[in-house]
Amino acid sequence: MKGIPLNLFLNGRPCLVVGGGKVALRKIELLLDAGAKIAVVSPEVHPEVGTLIEKGLITHTVRPFEHHDIEGSVLVYAATSSRTVNREVLDCCREKHILCCCVDGNWDQGDFTTPAITHHNQLILSVSSGGNDCRQSKMVKNSLARHLKMMESANLVIVGTDHNHLTVEEREPFHLTGHRFERGGFMIMQLWGIHEFMILNTCNRVEVIAIVSDETARNGILRHVMGFAGLKEDKYYLKTGKAAFEHLCLVTSGMLSQTPGENHITAQVKDALDTAKVRGWAGNMTQEWISSALYVSKHIKNQMGPLLHGYEIEDLALRYLEANGKDLASSTIMVLGAGTIGKGLVKDSLPKAEKIIWCYHVNPPEISKEWNGKIELCTFNDMKERITDADIIISATESPGHLLHRAHAPFFNQERPVMLLDLGMPRNIDPELDNLSSDITVVDLDGLKYWYRRELTDMNDILSRSRAIVAENQDFYDKIANSFKGSQGSVEQAGSD
Repeated sequence: MKGIPLNLFLNGRPCLVVGGGKVALRKIELLLDAGAKIAVVSPEVHPEVGTLIEKGLITHTVRPFEHHDIEGSVLVYAATSSRTVNREVLDCCREKHILCCCVDGNWDQGDFTTPAITHHNQLILSVSSGGNDCRQSKMVKNSLARHLKMMESANLVIVGTDHNHLTVEEREPFHLTGHRFERGGFMIMQLWGIHEFMILNTCNRVEVIAIVSDETARNGILRHVMGFAGLKEDKYYLKTGKAAFEHLCLVTSGMLSQTPGENHITAQVKDALDTAKVRGWAGNMTQEWISSALYVSKHIKNQMGPLLHGYEIEDLALRYLEANGKDLASSTIMVLGAGTIGKGLVKDSLPKAEKIIWCYHVNPPEISKEWNGKIELCTFNDMKERITDADIIISATESPGHLLHRAHAPFFNQERPVMLLDLGMPRNIDPELDNLSSDITVVDLDGLKYWYRRELTDMNDILSRSRAIVAENQDFYDKIANSFKGSQGSVEQAGSD
């Protein structure tokens, strides 16, 4: 039967329970919790009901039910062991327009049922099957009650690894792309104590940003799900509480990026959050955490920006080429990928390169009119036929495998050197190509990082200043933590539905 869930305010109002057994006890406890003024009518009562009577918490009339007992009551439970008596109580209440609940087979003739209920601080959760499956209602209620208890110790947690902990080759197996991303999210969803989470998967890092119980944070299950169980402790990171908040602020500000100060990470974090919300992994708590981190990251960028060059990865790639003797003005650059970085590479290369061959997977990218004549499009399937024209190949796709490998070696121009920059993760270019010929040079993200770090300002000083800014905004973390932590315990109560 369908009904409307209600939260009745019964404080100080007279309620009647007809019956004194175990079922009646549960209804009495519910009414006591609501502050009701309770009268019990029954020849005999359960010992625990007797204790409540002795304490003066309820009144007791020692005899069978009589019709006038319902007078003045706003709500009545018919909870005797006799179906006939319960029906009699219900009929009397119906005549007087008093809400009545029968706890036996007469329930569907009554006015309401009592759902399975659990309390946590000011939060009340109730589960009802409409009288169809009481056991299922109780199972769901008990499950939710355990989850609410874990909320008491919920904390911010980040588990991951990045370019500062693992090389490109070491990091590659842990990145979540394609079906591995979906599978990873599904597995985390099954973990007990995970309230909300999102997965940040970029070319430099893969990490789970989550709100979990302290027990789940400590027991190492997230580390196992991410595949880090076989790694030494210095090869991944586990951040909790304030340390997790600080880490996320540094990440979103670009201070922990392979090119410190870059801005792509901000969009990547927002996209990761949107993806998690669409899949039901994350909600308001994660949204608040990310929003606070983005706010603090703006302060970090404003103060640290003048100390950094602020290159994006595509800027860095072109600077690397020029620093290593490549004359872009007389070069044909092949760009693999039409995503954010691919578009940035094409845009930044246009003023410098002689010609650009832009390769895409399915949907051809849009080309502005002013770009006509300098850009040629081709698909990944036709790529091998155009390799011979390229002096430089830069790959920036999310392909789960190698787009360029040993089988492509015969298609390279054997009369001039070619440099291959791999900005993908997992890598898009087979590193073995570097060993096939002295005219083929393959550089991955690690190669760019080591070259760029030599040109940077003292990053230790910049990170120290950035952490100080996070500390100045610690009230954001306190607000988030307090928003889902309470000081009171949970109360479980069983209903009849």
